[in-house]
Amino acid sequence: MPAPARPALPALVGGRACLDFANTVGPRRPNPGMAPHDYTPGYPELVAWAANAELLAPGQQRRLTAAAEADPEGAAAVYQHARRLREAIYQTFTALAHGQPAPREALAMIEDAYLEALRNGHLRAVPAGLDWCWPDRGPLEQVLWPITRSAVDLAVSGRLARIKQCPGDEGQCGWLFIDTSKNATRRWCSMGTCGSRVKSQRQAARLRATRAAN
Repeated sequence: MPAPARPALPALVGGRACLDFANTVGPRRPNPGMAPHDYTPGYPELVAWAANAELLAPGQQRRLTAAAEADPEGAAAVYQHARRLREAIYQTFTALAHGQPAPREALAMIEDAYLEALRNGHLRAVPAGLDWCWPDRGPLEQVLWPITRSAVDLAVSGRLARIKQCPGDEGQCGWLFIDTSKNATRRWCSMGTCGSRVKSQRQAARLRATRAAN
């Protein structure tokens, strides 16, 4: 019997790896009694997401997946840390999106993860000059290092005013994104999902109003 198909990975709509990572849970503001869906329910799915987000070098997904199979307890521990880091990133940038101070505990977790990433990195020549990189072969934790760097890079980028939280799906969505539109007028995480649903709802409401008037 073939293995059941895994749920599709979420669209990369955040504009930064750290925001896309925060968006691997949805909806972020569910109605009472509704459980949000976690697109990375375990370490293998986390690695698959990172590969899809182009955060891993060729071959890393296979090696990390194999390493997780050889050390399930270690993979489970890294995964639980990833979940805590994900929530710290979400809490931090949600607060900043609304002009509020980021929670101290969330910032401390990001800082600690970033220092760990720095301890394992090195400068390497790239076409544009030099960049901070990590070895292609490393521990299970390496899947989190580029995510953490993305969070710190965004936090000090001077673009915090462009971070927004999607109000779609009747306020339930809550995904984060960088508004790169010229006039900072983007409202939805994606016009193909939340924006399209809101547009359809408005059209339906107008049709009902027209019918009622006739």
